[in-house]
Amino acid sequence: TLSRLTSLAFLHLVVFLTAKGRAMVALSATDFGNFITHPLMQPPSPPKIQGASADGELHFLKENVRVDPSSGAVTFYGTYSGARWEFQLRRSEGGRKAFIQAVLAQGQETRQDVDYEEMANALSETTSNFFNHMVFELDGTFLSFKDMMLTNKGKEPSVMLSLMITVKKFPSPGLEF
Repeated sequence: TLSRLTSLAFLHLVVFLTAKGRAMVALSATDFGNFITHPLMQPPSPPKIQGASADGELHFLKENVRVDPSSGAVTFYGTYSGARWEFQLRRSEGGRKAFIQAVLAQGQETRQDVDYEEMANALSETTSNFFNHMVFELDGTFLSFKDMMLTNKGKEPSVMLSLMITVKKFPSPGLEF
C-alpha cells in the first residue's frame, strides 16, 4: 500500500549534503534539570584544585532548578569535591554567550585547607566554557549553543536556547533522547 511505501521511504532517507540551520528549544525548570543530567550530556571536568577530592568530578543535579525571567537567571545545582554548589546561568553582558557563576551552596560546611573561592572561580570558568562550546550529538545531528533568553510566556517560566544545528544524518528511528 502507499502508506507502507511512504514509511519505507522515510526509514531510508539519506542526507547527501550536510544541512546547517538554527533551532529553538524551550525548557521548563524540570526540562532543564533533565537536560543537564541526561546520559548523553557529560558534565565538564574542572581543573585539579588544591584541596579538591581525589575524584574531582562535577555532577549536575536535576532537582531544585529555578528559571527566573525577572532576574534573567537559571539556577541549578551540582556536587563537586564533596560539596554542593549553586550555579546561575545567565546571558553574558555582550550577549550570544552563556555566563555561569558558581558559589558554594548555602549551609555547606567548609574546611580550612580548601580554597573555596579558587574552586568557585574554576567551576564558573569551566561550566561557562562547557555551555558555550557544548556540542550535543544525536546520532548524526549536532546541536551547539548559540544564545539564550528567559521568558514567562506559556504555562511556566522557561529558558529558550537558540542552537546551531548541523545534520549529517538523521537520528535512527529507535534512538531514545
